[in-house]
Amino acid sequence: MTADLGILILRVVIGGVVLQHGLLKLGLVGQGGSVAGVGKWFDGMGMKPGLFWAVVATTAETLGSALTILGLGGPLGPGILAGDLLVVTLVAHWSQGFWAGGGKVGWEFPVALFAGALAISLLGNGAWSLDTLLGLGYPDWLLATWLGIVLAGDIAVLLSRALFAPKPA
Repeated sequence: MTADLGILILRVVIGGVVLQHGLLKLGLVGQGGSVAGVGKWFDGMGMKPGLFWAVVATTAETLGSALTILGLGGPLGPGILAGDLLVVTLVAHWSQGFWAGGGKVGWEFPVALFAGALAISLLGNGAWSLDTLLGLGYPDWLLATWLGIVLAGDIAVLLSRALFAPKPA
């Protein structure tokens, strides 16, 4: 029972935090967010085509978070979040060092979200989930296959960035 409660807490907190980033990109929370604006930012970093990757990130953060919070779809939601957070950590936070603060947004926070999302995908959604309520089960091969697909997407966006990133002056 305590393990299932722990997984529920992880699902709700990690999914709830990352969901805000997807909703921000949709302009539903915060100030001035838009998928098109994120696409231009991504283009400027070399993640081309920026609009495509912005749609991918927005979908990952909203749909992945919703699936994670609800505990629906086995490893799909948390796997998507882990993939998104790995790219976020490497692209937007890594260069600023470990610590967040003092005007920097280091990787201490997104790497914890990444680890939590990956842990949920490895452990499963627990007894307090829609998967359990609906009696849904998933084949053993789904986890490794899904995480492989997510990793391939991560590699694709990171390769794009490596190829098209602006050169330092």
